[in-house]
Amino acid sequence: MLDISLKPKQGSQVLIQHGGGTELATLRGKSLITEDGEAIEGEALDNVTVIGIVTFTICDVRQDNAVI
Repeated sequence: MLDISLKPKQGSQVLIQHGGGTELATLRGKSLITEDGEAIEGEALDNVTVIGIVTFTICDVRQDNAVI
C-alpha cells in the first residue's frame, strides 16, 4: 500500500517509475537503491518519478491447488 501524501525520509521504501516500468527502491543518502542492488544517483535521478511511500506490503499466501 502506498501513501502519496508522505515525503520520503532516509530508509523509506518507495515505489518509483524508472526506465519504462515501476519498481521498489530504498532512499539512502542522495541515492535510490533498487531491490536488485542497483544504485540510482546523480543525473539518473532526473528520469525517476517517486509514486509514493510504501506503508504496508500485502503478501498473498493463498494457494490454488485446482487442477487445470
